Amino acid sequence: MAQEAGMFTVPKTIGSVLCCKCGILMQPNAANMCAKCLLSEVDITEGLQKHVVIIHCPECESYLQPPRTWIKTQLESKELLTFCIKRLKNLNKVHLVHAEFIWTEPHSKGLKLS
Repeated sequence: MAQEAGMFTVPKTIGSVLCCKCGILMQPNAANMCAKCLLSEVDITEGLQKHVVIIHCPECESYLQPPRTWIKTQLESKELLTFCIKRLKNLNKVHLVHAEFIWTEPHSKGLKLS
């Protein structure tokens, strides 16, 4: 019908721009950066607590849940992972999708989560 009136229609295409950091061709977004460059520039964990001290009793293999409760759980267990995550502040601002322990040397006495 548009051609009958002497008009023509232009096919819609998705435009492309170059990433402002690395120069690869990509679909435009608000930052005009590709996903890889955005990840290197933007810290999505900003404002979240990244470290917490957890007290462990080596004699009874328990962890202190302040103020006075000790919980008995195995190293790298689901219960310990839940306990560690709950100790971190400001996690209610984000939606946690996946968490797991990262292996550390046994003598380091540290727990790492990702």
